[in-house]
Amino acid sequence: MRSAALLLLACAPALRADDAANHEEPEKKPFELYWKDGETVFKTDGLELALSNRLQFRFNDFIPDDRTQIPGTASPGDGIKTFRIRRAKTQLSGWFWKPEIEFELQLGWAGSDATGGSATFSGLEDAYLNWDASKKRTFMVQAGQFKVPFGRQEMTSSERQQFIERSLLSGEFTRSRDVGLQLWGRVAGGKLEYRAGVFNGNGRNRPINDNDKLQYDARLTFEPWGSVGYSESDFESKDKPLLAVAVEFENNDNARATSGPPGSFVTNFNDSTLGGDLVFKYKGFSFYAEVFGRERDPESGATFNSNGYIVQSGFFLKRDVFELAFRYASWDPSDETADDDQNEIGGAANYYFLKHRFKLQADYRQLEDRVQDQTSKEFRAQLQFVF
Repeated sequence: MRSAALLLLACAPALRADDAANHEEPEKKPFELYWKDGETVFKTDGLELALSNRLQFRFNDFIPDDRTQIPGTASPGDGIKTFRIRRAKTQLSGWFWKPEIEFELQLGWAGSDATGGSATFSGLEDAYLNWDASKKRTFMVQAGQFKVPFGRQEMTSSERQQFIERSLLSGEFTRSRDVGLQLWGRVAGGKLEYRAGVFNGNGRNRPINDNDKLQYDARLTFEPWGSVGYSESDFESKDKPLLAVAVEFENNDNARATSGPPGSFVTNFNDSTLGGDLVFKYKGFSFYAEVFGRERDPESGATFNSNGYIVQSGFFLKRDVFELAFRYASWDPSDETADDDQNEIGGAANYYFLKHRFKLQADYRQLEDRVQDQTSKEFRAQLQFVF
């Protein structure tokens, strides 16, 4: 007995050491790599990098007015059918050094026009740094090339649209991306989002500003019942409605000096535009409306107004899977010319396999140009996948 007790005492340290070894903390992984929601995510202590790609494969059938002949067709009124890659994009986003220092880089590999024209390389789209100075997303500073905070539909990614393209107001009242600086954030418990920015005013991928003026933008959005999000379809509301109301302002002096006499300009509008939009979502139903009022002050000549609006609505017949949508948009190039409106009316049907990450869309629209007294029609079908 005495010998057995001595043996146990001698072995006790080794047993304790072996037990401690079995309960050591697992070794920390040097990095994480996983796929989620269309993104491949790489994480380390000082970096989070998300990679995603988006492809839109499209079919267009454009039918002009009976008096209009498209080059390459046999006679006036003949349509033209086209298969194309509308968008092919690669995006890198995340943070480095500290989570409050975020970045995004997005490249477009396919055509950048919306009319069925030639597919040209669209190049750099987004390249910016966003610093969350407050660490609570209440005050942030964003610098680089990104979407100007003006126009809800333009700010909504083409990945998240109900129709295959934005309305005819896009490109007329909003110009998408530019190079500049923005201060923004969410306050009042996340119910109020503010954005204020200054930009070159001549669009993306320009080497320098082409005049001595800058573009100024401001946008204020109120969301009393929670975040609505920048998705036109209602994937967000579950047991309560969601509402967003926004007002916005933009001033852009487009005067660009030429090599001619002092005071001569290629483009001579100083545009001041006031806009507003409303979004309501509830249990698969979505409603969106936006209005623009623009004052155009030419370098020579009288000031005039140019206004536009859009109304769009959608509803899921099968929640988050099958959706129907309707749109009406109109804009008046000048209040000095009577009956010169341009109108768009159309409908869409969407089938979502994985929400916006994998979906099949089809829409049909009619475009009316009252100045030319012409009406054209267009059918579009598109398969989108994000990986």
